Amino acid sequence: MYRMPQKWNLQDIRPQNAQKPQPPRPMGARPQPHQDITRAVEADESAYDAEPDRSPLAFDRNTTPKRKHLIIGAIIAICVIGAGIFVNMLLGGATVTVYPKMKDLSVQADITAKTNPQVGELGYELLTLEATGEKQVKASGTEEVEEHATGKMFVYNTGATSQRLIKNTRFENKDGLIFRISESVEVPPAKDGTPGMVAADVFADGTGEQYNIAPQRFTIPGLKDTEQFDSMYGESTTAFSGGFAGQRYILDDAELATAKDALHTELRSTLLARLKTERPAGFVTYDDAVAISFESLPATEAGDSLATIQERGRLQVPLFKEDAFAAFIAQQGMADYNGEPVKVLDPSTLQFAYAATTTAVSDISGYPELSFSLKGPARIVWQIDEAALKDELKGTKKADAPSVFTKHSAIRSAQAEIRPFWSSSFPKDPEDIEIQTLLETP
Repeated sequence: MYRMPQKWNLQDIRPQNAQKPQPPRPMGARPQPHQDITRAVEADESAYDAEPDRSPLAFDRNTTPKRKHLIIGAIIAICVIGAGIFVNMLLGGATVTVYPKMKDLSVQADITAKTNPQVGELGYELLTLEATGEKQVKASGTEEVEEHATGKMFVYNTGATSQRLIKNTRFENKDGLIFRISESVEVPPAKDGTPGMVAADVFADGTGEQYNIAPQRFTIPGLKDTEQFDSMYGESTTAFSGGFAGQRYILDDAELATAKDALHTELRSTLLARLKTERPAGFVTYDDAVAISFESLPATEAGDSLATIQERGRLQVPLFKEDAFAAFIAQQGMADYNGEPVKVLDPSTLQFAYAATTTAVSDISGYPELSFSLKGPARIVWQIDEAALKDELKGTKKADAPSVFTKHSAIRSAQAEIRPFWSSSFPKDPEDIEIQTLLETP
């Protein structure tokens, strides 16, 4: 029987693994990945998770940040350490902290200081400041007057025996002007190379302004042709004043005294203020050591029935060199002191008082010596020779530093720090060694 060959529709012909036809996709819808492909990818990822690649180039995603942090931290630490080492080397050197020897004293001393001290004596220098002031006062007219200049003179004796000079003994300057002493004086002999000295008030033998002379030296005419003529002489340290001949203003005594007192107060304040700023460094002085004296200058016309009076104030104060002053105080208060360099930590803790109360209102410029007392606590601090210490420490091993410190009697204790930290010896250049002095131990 004849059969008709079977007809095939193209839709019936499909590959063995062909997928079922998918319904049409709506307009605008996103295409979806093929389901089989998705399963294949998932299968591949499962295989990846199950057997991770262990090749040298592989990395674990979960541990990578931790490793990175460790690496960065290590790099930073290396940089910090390296910078520290570099800075330490750049700032290489040594710092030595020393604690000097100290001792506290209770000072109760009567002292005579001299302008030309011998060994073991305290010397001083004199600081002099001057200022002038003026005021106007009423004048009731003028009068013809003649007055003698007056002043103070210091009479010196370089001979081996004392010499008495009677009242009105003459003294002559290089210009032939004669001055006389107001009272008799006994001039002591020289001692240990220092001339004997006595202060004397003098007045001019004549009147007039020509006797208002500057400080100078005088001979004693009455001793001419004797040995004492060469061994005795007079010296003034301030100008003589008051000499006058002619018309002078007549001033009320009470008003004149009031005006002078006001000027003296102003001048005293001015001079003390200047002392605070003009006091030289490296010296010890005391406010109670100040001596202030005043001198009246000639009055001048200021107008109808007025005159201008003038006063000169002179401040003098002894200055003691810090090192010599401290050594003297230490010598007075310590039996075992042997002359090492020391200083008084705070000299203001000592109270100064002249032996004679009149010294504070006198002209002390011609005095060869001053007597006074010092009382109170004083801390003596030994001075360390920093230059010598640096020179001995340079190039020395740190372990040998204590033996160097013990050579300096002024050092109570000391500590040393050397840079860089691994160095075991002090720098060879003394300039690279710093000395720090501390009074109190930590």
